[in-house]
Amino acid sequence: MKRFLLILGLLLAVMTVGYFLGPSAHSDPIKDQPITLDPDLVKLEQGVAESERKENLRPDNEARIVWADSLHKIKTPYSIVYLPGFSATWAEGDPIHKQIARHFGCNLYLARTAEHGVNSPDALKDITPSNYAGSAERALAIGEALGEKVIVMGTSAGGMLALYLAAHHPEIDGLILYSPCIATANPALKLATKPWGKQILDQVFQGEHFINTHYSNERANYWLPQYHTNGLITLQTMLDQFMISEQFQKVKQPVFMGYYYKDEEHQDKVVSVPAMLEMYDELGTPANKKQKQAFPEAGEHVIASHFTSKDLTGVYQATEKFMAEVLKMPSAPAQTAVVALHPKK
Repeated sequence: MKRFLLILGLLLAVMTVGYFLGPSAHSDPIKDQPITLDPDLVKLEQGVAESERKENLRPDNEARIVWADSLHKIKTPYSIVYLPGFSATWAEGDPIHKQIARHFGCNLYLARTAEHGVNSPDALKDITPSNYAGSAERALAIGEALGEKVIVMGTSAGGMLALYLAAHHPEIDGLILYSPCIATANPALKLATKPWGKQILDQVFQGEHFINTHYSNERANYWLPQYHTNGLITLQTMLDQFMISEQFQKVKQPVFMGYYYKDEEHQDKVVSVPAMLEMYDELGTPANKKQKQAFPEAGEHVIASHFTSKDLTGVYQATEKFMAEVLKMPSAPAQTAVVALHPKK
């Protein structure tokens, strides 16, 4: 018996060593890259459009500027930068981002993050933490060109990127976080960046691609129907490196966080609500400058899109109140048009 236990122990030790010596994801460190933008805002808009035309994008997924006054394309006192979540583009926050921007008279930049919105079954194959973070940095630079002060708004992984930016850019005036991805609801994704992570993903998905079958009709235009599992490795790498207490404590800006939670059974099934709440408590933001609010009737992870949310009015009203009362943002003097909270799908 002792001999058997000894052999078993040796086998377990060999297997353990073999596991930890196995291949794992390694990415180059994120480096600051110079960002050059045309100071002429009309030419800046043209440059954004030209850059997007060079990409092989799915229809209507390109980044764009929504002007507070399309007849006078000038810098506004505040601008809003919207960062969509993993595999999604601008529609993930539509129409809340447009309605908020119009109410406060802000120029709005609807960013497209690296490798997103592309018309390819291999979408996200070339995404890395460096180019993913770099696309958020470029979006912020555009927002700074569009407004004297910048509010960064993000959904899910866009909220993760917003927190990343805030920790590195104290000049950001405030954050609006909708269901921020601090950790995924399924903790198994953490294996993606551990030894044999890629091999595990390949086994789970029976290949190198994730195929999304639960998006239908028009919504499928704005979320990738298929992408390379390298995207999941990049996402988890960002979560490992930056969604940690040390980074949260660097965030000093006012923060509004909204999320879907009704009860243990009815809550966000995509990202972890407990991880969000823990992050919120660890922020360096003063208590009177941050707010969190559950939206029990939203019904979905994506709480600010007409494709998914059942409580757009509640999300809009809470966001507007925070921006008026905490950020002290004045309403636009005149509302010449209203963006519908429930646009036709």
